[in-house]
Amino acid sequence: MKDIEKRHQRQGRMARYDLDLSMKSQYSAVELFAPAEEGLRYLPEGPRALRGTKEVGWVAIQHSAEETVGSLNRLDLVSGENRRLALAGRPGFFAETETPGKWLVGMERQLVLVDWESGVVEDLGVTVSEDERVIINDGLAVEGGVLFGTKHLGFSEPIAALYFFDAAARTLHTVLDGQTCSNGKDLRGARLIDIDSTPKAISRYHWDAAARRATGREWVVDPASLPAYPDGLRPSPDGESVVVAFFNPGAVSDGLARMYRVADGAQECEWVIPGSPRVTCPEFVELDGKVKIVFTTAVEGMPAEIRAMAPGAGSMYIADTPFDRVPARPPLVKIQ
Repeated sequence: MKDIEKRHQRQGRMARYDLDLSMKSQYSAVELFAPAEEGLRYLPEGPRALRGTKEVGWVAIQHSAEETVGSLNRLDLVSGENRRLALAGRPGFFAETETPGKWLVGMERQLVLVDWESGVVEDLGVTVSEDERVIINDGLAVEGGVLFGTKHLGFSEPIAALYFFDAAARTLHTVLDGQTCSNGKDLRGARLIDIDSTPKAISRYHWDAAARRATGREWVVDPASLPAYPDGLRPSPDGESVVVAFFNPGAVSDGLARMYRVADGAQECEWVIPGSPRVTCPEFVELDGKVKIVFTTAVEGMPAEIRAMAPGAGSMYIADTPFDRVPARPPLVKIQ
């Protein structure tokens, strides 16, 4: 990590913690972790800072276009060591539970508990769908359970949905249907932010906790103004803005993430990810007393000519931020 700090200093990219966010600013990320295994580059998603560690957990949804298996991973931000736990299916997200070392994982169309030390996978008996055209995608631990979505594997049919899993009752509730690729989300009180990637929708809803439903859709940002497909998101420390990663399938070399103010959709700052245009998700971390942001990126669907332009495709990146504290972490899931 000292090498990363030196590179930031040489390039004049150290964080300005007194930054006026009413003015647009740009940061440039640097490569943090370059997987030696090609399979880990294919579709990394969902990085989460792990409690009580200097590690980031993340999912490799699948290891190639032909494979229907993936893995759970945890990257040590200090040593650079990545540990991998192979799974028998495709994980869309994970959430830490109240039991240390046990993660709730959305895999294929089911919710399971995974023990990191033993590798034991416990089926919770919760299945979202029997339709093999969809699998579980991004998820977020919230009070009382988990909000998570599914995606249509062809990214073209609105047969996916957003769900709430009640961890105490072990019951599933449909929050929103008619989605194509339910992705990044944030829940703050009665305000739900949800991304449906393929229609390029970053939407704000009213969350009815009692009914477990979302109503009153409004755009956070006009889809026509977005630079590519929105993927994962994370809230700013004050919750008034969201950082959105963009998956760009075009013939470009660099990736992009932007921070938008939820109240009016104003762009506040952006991050450039050199050499990797298919950015999947951000995550805030604290490192050496500074607040950084980590980005997962992917190779998924990338033809050889674009891969030649994007040598960092599938790597994890890190960059400075204008913040002096990290956002509140999602709660630990309590499984009865």
